[in-house]
Amino acid sequence: MTEAMILTPLIAANDVVLRANKSFQNEIVTLIRQVHLTNNPPQNDRSELLAKAAGGALLTVGAVAIGPALALGALNVVGFSSAGPVAGTLAASVQSAAYGGAVTSGSLFALCQGAAMGGITVGAAQVAAGIAALGAGAGLWGARANDDSANANERQGGNTGQE
Repeated sequence: MTEAMILTPLIAANDVVLRANKSFQNEIVTLIRQVHLTNNPPQNDRSELLAKAAGGALLTVGAVAIGPALALGALNVVGFSSAGPVAGTLAASVQSAAYGGAVTSGSLFALCQGAAMGGITVGAAQVAAGIAALGAGAGLWGARANDDSANANERQGGNTGQE
């Protein structure tokens, strides 16, 4: 018997084994992908984008609602009040140094004093709504789609309490 006659059936059998091995490898890869997708579902990019957009809008609304209160607070801190500049404050010092007794209409000092004397009105409901909008906006801005606490903890390698 020649060497070729002996090796031909072995080579044919080896080819069958190699094809079966390749099929097995493909099946394992498919199974691993399925398990990976089950444990790590793809994130819904659209819902995350919508959450960020809504969060940004609420942050903007909150800032606009609270802005006047912050401006009025800042004016009060430097000495502008509803009755005029408070003696001994920065506002009183600027008035005496820059304007003396005659403040020019339309000047920055006049605008600040006018705002403090009632040009800016802020209600408690406006401040509360602004704070609520800021909180909701921050929550939505930081939200992640398809993220429940147990799966997020597992993906980060944390302990879920199940051993």
